[in-house]
Amino acid sequence: MSQLQISYALNKYVLAAVLAALAGPWSLAHAATQVEERRPASPQGAVEVINVAGSIDIQGWDRPEVEVSGTVGKDVERVELTGDANRTTVRVVLPSGRHSSSNDGAATLVVHVPANSSLSTSLVSSDLNVSAVRGDMKLQTVSGNITGDGGGDLRANSVSGNVTLKAAAAKSIEVRTISGDISLTGGDADTEVTTISGNAKMSLGSVTRARLKTISGTLSANLGTRPDAQIEGESVSGDVKLEFASAPSADFEIETLSGSIDNCFGPKPTATHRYGPGLRLTFKTGDTRGSVKVSTKSGDVRLCAKGA
Repeated sequence: MSQLQISYALNKYVLAAVLAALAGPWSLAHAATQVEERRPASPQGAVEVINVAGSIDIQGWDRPEVEVSGTVGKDVERVELTGDANRTTVRVVLPSGRHSSSNDGAATLVVHVPANSSLSTSLVSSDLNVSAVRGDMKLQTVSGNITGDGGGDLRANSVSGNVTLKAAAAKSIEVRTISGDISLTGGDADTEVTTISGNAKMSLGSVTRARLKTISGTLSANLGTRPDAQIEGESVSGDVKLEFASAPSADFEIETLSGSIDNCFGPKPTATHRYGPGLRLTFKTGDTRGSVKVSTKSGDVRLCAKGA
């Protein structure tokens, strides 16, 4: 092969490499389609968002309309914005029979809703963030994370995603995960938190009712209590840690089969069986209108009060 032929072949190879490098970003840039839709909505109506993959950022604003903007993958058929005077639905539509969770079927959307709207979501492999929405919220996702804050009552469910939420003004809070972790900041709401293997960390106000359950995760709560508060904690192998703003007036029943009990403001536990495993702690403080009940199989239990 002559020097000229070698030079020609090398230049041809370099040109092909350059074109391939340029084609990558170009094809990626054109794989996503821009979306921008809006429609009038009631300032206190309901908004529902349905998506399979990607991410959804929902933001409350002071306009009486719902606006959707962002990008969708090439497998997304359309973003459907429908509704009537009281309810608006945002639906990411895939072709019939296709349930793609890849980037080609993903939607990355910002959804603006009237701030006083109530909100519900049904997501699959999609992360969700919510901010400045003052209505009640029902948030569901399978493998995506849920983050944000809200002003109304809250229900959140995730299978493998983490849940990180603030709901200081809620009167009722219910959060459930399978393997995802929970980080919850609440106020004086009736609170129910359930996990299977995820850990839950809670900072609550003065609650009247709290039910905390796990299988193998750790439950940790900082909370105050009202005079007639009913607090329940239950686990199989997970630990339960309750730190009260002050020693509550309550009837305490704490029991574990093979774990330990640590109490920093009251009596120490006693063995439930003289020759078998198990610890039990029962005592009363104050007028005992309230109750604190915690039971575990192999998990540890710790009770403490600030300043104790």
